[in-house]
Amino acid sequence: MLGLVLLSLLVNIVVAGMLPFAMLSGTGMDAVYGPDSAARRILATLYGTIALTSLAALISPALTGNTDIMLRIVMVLLPMQCIYKLATWPVVGLSHPVVQANLAITALHCVTLIAVAITLVK
Repeated sequence: MLGLVLLSLLVNIVVAGMLPFAMLSGTGMDAVYGPDSAARRILATLYGTIALTSLAALISPALTGNTDIMLRIVMVLLPMQCIYKLATWPVVGLSHPVVQANLAITALHCVTLIAVAITLVK
């Protein structure tokens, strides 16, 4: 279970951590996210927040000596991500590359959440 949690957090840090820089610099992101706009910049900050929150969760066991805070963050952050990422499918369409990436990440996060829930119930 802990391995899945770490994997989900690392995916968030890498993917959501790189996107704000790419989106704000304008390097090749227009085709996927549209032209630079206030909406795109707001989305970039959302991705950055996900990455920073995931980083906080990842380092929390080293700071606290246990995984309690990490698991609490995961149990709020990952469901929120799954909901918004799944919502992109009917709104944007399955052929869009962001939607496809969102669904792949959602699958990982759902497996992680199930593993955490099973562990917490025991």
